[in-house]
Amino acid sequence: MTKAAHPIVVGYDGSADSDRALEWAIATAKLRRLPIRLVAVHDDAAPAWLSDRVEDVRRHATSELSAAGDRPGGIPVTVMEPRYEEPSHALLRLTDDADLVVIGAQGHGFLSGMVIGSVSQHLSRHAKCPVVVVREPHDAKARRIIVGYDDSPGSERALDFAFETAELSKAPITVIHGWHYSTAGTAGTYLPMSHNVAEEISSERTALRESLAGWIEKHPEVAVEVEAIPVHPVRVLSDASEHAALVVVGSHGRGAFTGMLLGSVSLGVLHHARCPVVVAR
Repeated sequence: MTKAAHPIVVGYDGSADSDRALEWAIATAKLRRLPIRLVAVHDDAAPAWLSDRVEDVRRHATSELSAAGDRPGGIPVTVMEPRYEEPSHALLRLTDDADLVVIGAQGHGFLSGMVIGSVSQHLSRHAKCPVVVVREPHDAKARRIIVGYDDSPGSERALDFAFETAELSKAPITVIHGWHYSTAGTAGTYLPMSHNVAEEISSERTALRESLAGWIEKHPEVAVEVEAIPVHPVRVLSDASEHAALVVVGSHGRGAFTGMLLGSVSLGVLHHARCPVVVAR
């Protein structure tokens, strides 16, 4: 008997960004041949028309996936409507056997303002799978995948997700290592940036290429660029997101990436990125 595929879980509340999240999930389901589990967010602030809208988008997703996959009827779409459970609890519980959980960057009611500290942080901290936060991209034609890398286990997971996605979608990857120079001196003075910055950038880029050698060998069809930039990772990744289809970061990192789920890099990227963001776990 064939083992059931882990689903893509989508939080849906009828907002424009949750519609974008569903479209992102549909495209990804086609690439990865995975079923979709749509979770309707029925909180106290949910609009009265949400139930009808959920049925509409279920039919839409089913139609889009009816010819995809290897089974008769295409890739399945199921709906869960948790009415006696906090939506965040339902979404989190479903990540135990999910391949991905996908949510919109802004929403109605419960999901509203999620990027400034509620659902996205909660899921990113506790989910058992990668968390994808979808927003309208600044550059709708962009295909490039941006990956933040710092040689930590978290960024290795980010690479794994990014390379797999790039191989399936035929998209190019740019792997970015950013680091923050501290120019603060003592007693309120500031020190100039090192005159050896160019040498350090070259050294970091070389080290980055060496770190990626195994990944590039494993995925020879993926076009890869590397960048080493002496600027804080949040700034580097957010700037790069303006012309990217996706930014991928790890759940934990070293240095500036350390503790990112507690409010540093991942939260900064979720705040400022101009395209969908994946927190890989």
